[in-house]
Amino acid sequence: MGIIFLILILQIIALLVLNNDGSPILAFSSQEMKSYLLSSVTVRSLQQTIHNDHSIIKKFTLIADDRNIVKISPDNTLHPGGILYKAMTYNGTIPGPAIVVNQGDVFQITVYNKGDLVHSLDLHGIEGPSHALISVIKPGENRTLKAKAEYPGVFMYHCDGDNLNGIWDHIASGMYGGIIVHPKNERPIAKEFYIVFGEIYSTGINSGLFTNTSNMSATAASVKKEIGSFDMNKFLANKPDLILTNGMAYKYMPFFGTISKILLNKNAEVFKVKPGELTRWYIVNAGPRGYVSFNFASDMIRTVHYNTNTDINPDNYADNNSIITNAHPLSSISKVYEVTIPPGSAEEIEAIFPEQGSYVGNDHDIGRFLQGAGFVVLATDNSTSYDHPQGTWISR
Repeated sequence: MGIIFLILILQIIALLVLNNDGSPILAFSSQEMKSYLLSSVTVRSLQQTIHNDHSIIKKFTLIADDRNIVKISPDNTLHPGGILYKAMTYNGTIPGPAIVVNQGDVFQITVYNKGDLVHSLDLHGIEGPSHALISVIKPGENRTLKAKAEYPGVFMYHCDGDNLNGIWDHIASGMYGGIIVHPKNERPIAKEFYIVFGEIYSTGINSGLFTNTSNMSATAASVKKEIGSFDMNKFLANKPDLILTNGMAYKYMPFFGTISKILLNKNAEVFKVKPGELTRWYIVNAGPRGYVSFNFASDMIRTVHYNTNTDINPDNYADNNSIITNAHPLSSISKVYEVTIPPGSAEEIEAIFPEQGSYVGNDHDIGRFLQGAGFVVLATDNSTSYDHPQGTWISR
């Protein structure tokens, strides 16, 4: 030990070289001296402590509110003037923001309740109530949970109301979002999108679809702007009025028809991809009641099953229906036309759109498609890596 400290003292003296004016180039306070000596002797354990306590913890903030008035349908042929709804939200939007982490990350979520009601948080894909649940957050209060992302994929998070009392209302009114966990053996880079479907049961929609379509003089100004709220009777009867795609019905659907068009959204954004480009879609079905039978019209869906315990070489990634590599027999892909996503569940899928043109991602329950569960994908050579519709980009 004496030799070690002698070496340390010599190192310090070497650092205390004087300037021409007699002042030291480097000076230590007593605390800095202590830190320097400690780090020289125990640098390995200090790095481990810093790593565990700071570097891998990702922090997220969710602000719960139950007073947001949102537009859940644009002014269109089906609903002249559009439809307003008193929503419940995380961070002011339906859905809430995507929580994106890597497999193995420890992450922390703090929820602030800025509303008038009791709210909460339920994370799917996380084990243990102390890590997956915040059961009660009173108005004006906040609570925090910490969890580890053990399982790759995409999962739902949502509000449970007051410890399950009112969970039906809080989910159906918009308090949900997606958790995306990138796997350790991440597959090749793809253009990625975040899509969440959710149902609306509204007191403000009493006439159904095609309201006022026989009166072509009806305008947005002439339609009463009633603000809807959750309708328990419609919910129990399982009769949603609209199916929202990222917070609005027909958000990414300009119209139905060619010869005879039904205008859905004159300001609709569409998803752009390049022909032949690998795309990855994180699709959440918030429900709270109906299944989503999802497909891409004119294309096949690639579902991927990978071995999360080993590292897969992306160079071996195959575009076929077989094993990716003999070294990783549990990692494979298959092609299907349609996937079924139960309420409260989610699916990570991939697609390669083979040629230029328009494709439609939609719920193949055609009634739900008519109610808003669909979006247009345009395969075009002028697509870029950053032309995602707002709110659909996945952070890294």
